Amino acid sequence: MQTVTSKLTASIATLALLLGLALPMTSQAQSPIDLGVRGGVTQATFYGDDVASNDFRPGFTGGVFLNYQVNDVFSVQPEVLYSRRGTKNHFDESGRFDDIRVRQDVIEIPVLLKLSAPTAPVTPRLYVGPALGFVTNSEVDGVDADDSFTDVDFSGVVGGEIAYALNKGPLSEIAVDGRYNLGLANLGDANNFEDVRTSAFTGTLSLRFDI
Repeated sequence: MQTVTSKLTASIATLALLLGLALPMTSQAQSPIDLGVRGGVTQATFYGDDVASNDFRPGFTGGVFLNYQVNDVFSVQPEVLYSRRGTKNHFDESGRFDDIRVRQDVIEIPVLLKLSAPTAPVTPRLYVGPALGFVTNSEVDGVDADDSFTDVDFSGVVGGEIAYALNKGPLSEIAVDGRYNLGLANLGDANNFEDVRTSAFTGTLSLRFDI
């Protein structure tokens, strides 16, 4: 519990730092920084040498982000997200570990590099970037399995979104987002879970606000 609390505290501190960097810009007439919230569903599974077969299972995700508009085309977007991921995998050809169901709670911090098309008010975007994840809880078939997995995940993110500019009060934009996370680090920390990585598709709805 203490480990989970410390990870949550670190994530909140990261978000506070991002907000602190944004506050000096609020006095400008047109700030290049927007604050946003997002939420949606994720379909996750495991892949790797120790995974004989896999099946995507649904979960959910949500969090906040800051978008820094460098120019009309390029922006940088750090995020702090909470995700609950579920997987169903076959780990051993003998059948002993057939259809294992894993659930993980993850605090994820992606940093996305985004390219926008100049087609307002409807703007398509593409993005790519790294993501650092902190696994706060792991369960196998409903039983605590924190000792079977590592605490830190690292992945690459690629995706896109379609945004519609509203410019009504503080709400500047609404967007639909789709992304793919490819795990680059082994999550397993025990026998039969040593070579295990995350693979996840996520779809979200986001709202952006001028600050």
